[in-house]
Amino acid sequence: MKVLVFDDPTLPGRYEWLIDDGGDLHETMRALARQSYRRNDRPIPVEGLAERLRAHSTVDARPYAPPHGT
Repeated sequence: MKVLVFDDPTLPGRYEWLIDDGGDLHETMRALARQSYRRNDRPIPVEGLAERLRAHSTVDARPYAPPHGT
Protein backbone atom coordinates (compact mmCIF):
# COMPACT_ATOMS: atom_id res chain seq x y z
CA MET A 1 0.00 0.00 0.00
CA LYS A 2 1.03 3.55 -0.69
CA VAL A 3 -0.29 6.77 0.84
CA LEU A 4 -0.99 9.47 -1.73
CA VAL A 5 -1.36 13.02 -0.44
CA PHE A 6 -2.42 16.14 -2.33
CA ASP A 7 -1.98 19.31 -0.26
CA ASP A 8 -2.46 22.34 -2.52
CA PRO A 9 -2.33 25.40 -0.20
CA THR A 10 -5.25 26.98 -2.10
CA LEU A 11 -7.51 24.20 -0.78
CA PRO A 12 -8.43 23.67 2.88
CA GLY A 13 -6.89 20.56 4.39
CA ARG A 14 -4.92 17.65 2.99
CA TYR A 15 -6.46 15.02 0.74
CA GLU A 16 -5.23 11.45 1.15
CA TRP A 17 -5.88 8.08 -0.44
CA LEU A 18 -4.40 4.64 0.02
CA ILE A 19 -3.55 2.75 -3.17
CA ASP A 20 -2.61 -0.88 -3.66
CA ASP A 21 0.96 -1.29 -4.92
CA GLY A 22 -0.39 -2.83 -8.13
CA GLY A 23 -2.61 0.15 -8.95
CA ASP A 24 -1.98 2.91 -11.48
CA LEU A 25 -0.24 5.43 -9.23
CA HIS A 26 -0.30 8.30 -11.72
CA GLU A 27 -3.95 8.04 -12.71
CA THR A 28 -4.94 7.70 -9.06
CA MET A 29 -2.93 10.80 -8.08
CA ARG A 30 -4.62 12.82 -10.85
CA ALA A 31 -8.02 11.54 -9.68
CA LEU A 32 -7.21 12.52 -6.07
CA ALA A 33 -6.33 16.06 -7.18
CA ARG A 34 -9.46 16.39 -9.32
CA GLN A 35 -11.63 15.20 -6.44
CA SER A 36 -9.96 17.69 -4.08
CA TYR A 37 -10.95 20.61 -6.31
CA ARG A 38 -14.48 19.27 -6.87
CA ARG A 39 -15.04 18.88 -3.12
CA ASN A 40 -14.20 22.56 -2.71
CA ASP A 41 -16.30 23.75 -5.67
CA ARG A 42 -13.19 25.00 -7.46
CA PRO A 43 -12.51 24.66 -11.17
CA ILE A 44 -10.13 21.83 -11.97
CA PRO A 45 -6.97 23.35 -13.46
CA VAL A 46 -6.67 21.45 -16.74
CA GLU A 47 -3.59 23.47 -17.66
CA GLY A 48 -0.87 23.18 -15.06
CA LEU A 49 -2.29 20.21 -13.16
CA ALA A 50 1.02 18.32 -13.50
CA GLU A 51 2.88 21.31 -12.01
CA ARG A 52 0.45 21.43 -9.07
CA LEU A 53 0.83 17.69 -8.56
CA ARG A 54 4.61 18.01 -8.64
CA ALA A 55 4.57 20.93 -6.17
CA HIS A 56 1.94 19.73 -3.70
CA SER A 57 1.84 15.91 -3.80
CA THR A 58 3.65 13.14 -2.00
CA VAL A 59 3.74 9.35 -2.17
CA ASP A 60 4.63 7.80 1.19
CA ALA A 61 5.98 11.23 2.26
CA ARG A 62 8.30 11.45 -0.75
CA PRO A 63 7.73 14.11 -3.43
CA TYR A 64 5.54 12.90 -6.28
CA ALA A 65 7.00 13.04 -9.80
CA PRO A 66 4.33 12.89 -12.51
CA PRO A 67 5.39 11.24 -15.77
CA HIS A 68 6.75 13.63 -18.37
CA GLY A 69 3.99 15.06 -20.57
CA THR A 70 1.20 14.52 -18.05
